[in-house]
Amino acid sequence: MNTFLDALYVVPRRIGSRISLRLPHAKPVGNQIYFIGATNVPMEMLDPALTRPGRMGRHVWFRTPTKRDRLDIFDLYLAKVSHDEDLDTEKRRDELARVTNGYSPAMIEQVCSMALTIAHHDGRMAFSWPDIVEAMTTVESGTAIGTEYVPEETRAVALHEAGHAAAAHVYMKGAESTRLSIRQRGAALGHHQAREKQERFSSWFSEEMSQLIWALGAMAAERVFYGESSTGVGGDVQSATARAAWMVGVCGMAPEQPELNGRARTNGTVTAAKARSDEAKKDEIMQRYEQIGVQIMNRASGGALAADPVAGVLGDRDKRAFAAQLLGQAYVTAYALISHNKKAVEQIAEALIEKKELFGDELVEILESAKLKIPRIDLTQAKAWPAV
Repeated sequence: MNTFLDALYVVPRRIGSRISLRLPHAKPVGNQIYFIGATNVPMEMLDPALTRPGRMGRHVWFRTPTKRDRLDIFDLYLAKVSHDEDLDTEKRRDELARVTNGYSPAMIEQVCSMALTIAHHDGRMAFSWPDIVEAMTTVESGTAIGTEYVPEETRAVALHEAGHAAAAHVYMKGAESTRLSIRQRGAALGHHQAREKQERFSSWFSEEMSQLIWALGAMAAERVFYGESSTGVGGDVQSATARAAWMVGVCGMAPEQPELNGRARTNGTVTAAKARSDEAKKDEIMQRYEQIGVQIMNRASGGALAADPVAGVLGDRDKRAFAAQLLGQAYVTAYALISHNKKAVEQIAEALIEKKELFGDELVEILESAKLKIPRIDLTQAKAWPAV
């Protein structure tokens, strides 16, 4: 109205100094205004001027769903699509929730939709357990490539992956194997996957060491069965080297002193001479660990190791020695495990060759039936030290 009166040019704004011929301005609305932003960039990478108090001062972190959450989400999405009754049993729902640790709601919706698409492609109106497993694998690792390996390579890839699975089953106590495959997906000839049984946000030194043992389990298996390693261990070596450097440079972790004969001393008097002798042997053992670890470390590509703090560890003589000793300890442990359980690892590989892919409870049952045992390692014996 005020703008209209101004545009007429015949109605003045006011008469005299007190009488206004315009409507009073509207008062500000008392509504609260919230500015909300979302990002998947780490907070420390954002401009502090944006995240300081008074700007975007309150920060909320959204985690992925817990197991109980995933059960509810599967209830929601499975109710919308046609599926076999087997997927409605308590055992199957629990298995689905376990093997999808880390999934977002969108990922769960995607695998349900993709599983139905797979079933429709085969002329079925409802999808089953194999369909949803194939959908999960496709989402995580890519579409399977119909490559047929020659028999020798099939066995080699199966033993490689069985080495990972055996090491994870024995040493990764907080995790559970969910997938073992020798079907090519992307650039990977096969893969093993283990997921945490419970959602956790920190880990102990022993758990980080188990990750190193798992990563080098395939390399150890190839050495045990073939006496040499293949190009397939490249990614394992690179990730293990980066993890060892991260353990030292970020977490302040260092190798533990070895037990000389594979068991802790429980009684008996230790003379000064004996103590000096033991210390000398331990120093020699740590040097041998370091030699093995350096050999492994030097085979890692430099591309993924160029960023701090990993580069800082690998560029520091003392820290690099610690990281090498961690790698050496992990590899010796993995090699001893595979060597001691050679027949059992071969049985796991044979089951994998037969099925091509093993999932969930079926895989856990195969690993349990292998009855893998942790060997006692006497580091004073030459046979305890493998070639690399």
